[in-house]
Parts: sequence; structure tokens; C-alpha cells
Amino acid sequence: MAWIYNSPMSSPALPWNGTLLLDAHVAVLHGHAGDSAAHAHYAHQLLLSDGAPWQVEIDGARQQGQRLWLPSFQPHAILSAPTDGCTVFLEPAHADLEQIQQHLQSLPGNAAQLHEWLPRLSRPQPLDRRVQAALARITQHLPGPVPAADIAEAAHLSTSQLHRRFQSDLAVTLRGWVLWQRLRSALAHHLRGHSLTDSAHAAGFADLPHLSRSLRRMFGIGAAQLQGLQLHAA
Repeated sequence: MAWIYNSPMSSPALPWNGTLLLDAHVAVLHGHAGDSAAHAHYAHQLLLSDGAPWQVEIDGARQQGQRLWLPSFQPHAILSAPTDGCTVFLEPAHADLEQIQQHLQSLPGNAAQLHEWLPRLSRPQPLDRRVQAALARITQHLPGPVPAADIAEAAHLSTSQLHRRFQSDLAVTLRGWVLWQRLRSALAHHLRGHSLTDSAHAAGFADLPHLSRSLRRMFGIGAAQLQGLQLHAA
């Protein structure tokens, strides 16, 4: 899978602390994102700060700054995060890359001021009606198994056409999209006060280790690093 990236870091990641705004296609973390091992994830990521700079490693090269953009599936590691930074995750099909690139250096580094920018940065792209039908059927299946053949039938596509459509329209595999939805669901469930084990099962993971492995691949952290977050649902 495209996001598996072996970590050169041997020390455990520091906890994430702060508030998390979780919307349908965007998430905003305001606080301390902690460190992370090398990883790559589906969403575009913006690292914003009005104070201390972010320090990251991208494809083995160290960079730092107060305004950084990490494209979808860009391997990276967070080496040092500001205590009062802002991290934005935007799904590619709902991200306006032109606006991100044009206004990156002007974006505020706190969630309250950033809120008015989000509609501009997360303008949705039109999706083919067959892809929309596939996404609707996936929602019906989750948190249970998601059979590709059934999703393809609902979208009036062959299985191979379905996989190509996901890659071209959503910039991710069908399996990757389902995993992303499970991670979002598990995170929201846990931050509403449920245990990590219950949250893993509620999102369709086999067990807590399965959830933890997925978190490490996608975000470079273990489930325990999420304990300091508070959920602010949009």
C-alpha cells in the first residue's frame, strides 16, 4: 500500500494535546500535535504556527517553518511541533490546491481565525455520479465488511473500473478510502468518551492492535498518543 513508510525513529511519539474539530472532509487540530514517526496519509496536511516553527522530515530532508504544506501521501515525520500550533487535514477530493498554494503564507495559525478560511480551502470537486453511488453504498456497509463487488454493482461499474475510478476521482484506492473512514470513525468514537478497544470495534477494526497499526501507518503514532485530545464536532 502506498502509505507504508518505514520509520527511522526509534523513540516513542509524544502525546497529542489540544482540541480537534472533525467535519465530514476536514479536520483541524489546535494545540500540540506531538512528534511522529515517518508516515504518509491520504489527506493533504497544513502545518501552521504563529510562534515557534514546525520541524519536519520530508523524504529524508529536514525542513522547518511556520507555514508548511504536505501533499497527499507525502512521506514525512514531525520532529518538533509548536505547543500552540494548528494542523489541518483536507481530503484531496475536497481540497482547493490553488487556494492553498496561493494563500498558505497568509493563513492564521489558530483554529478560531482559520475557521473562516476553511470553506475556501476545502471547496469540493464535482464527483462522477457513479463514484457518488459507490460512496453511498460504502456508508451503508460500514462499519462492517465492504465487498468490492457489491460496491461496483451499486455504481454500475465493473470491479476493475471501480478501482480505477477511485484512483482517478478520489486519489486513493477503494481499500484506502475505507480505511480512512474507519480511522475517522474510531477517532470520533474514542474522543466522545469510549475506550480505545470499544472504538476500534465500533469502527470495524478487528481489535485494538489492528487500529494501532493503522494509526502508525497513517499518522506515525500509537493510539495512546490520542489521549490528550478533545473533540469539537462541526
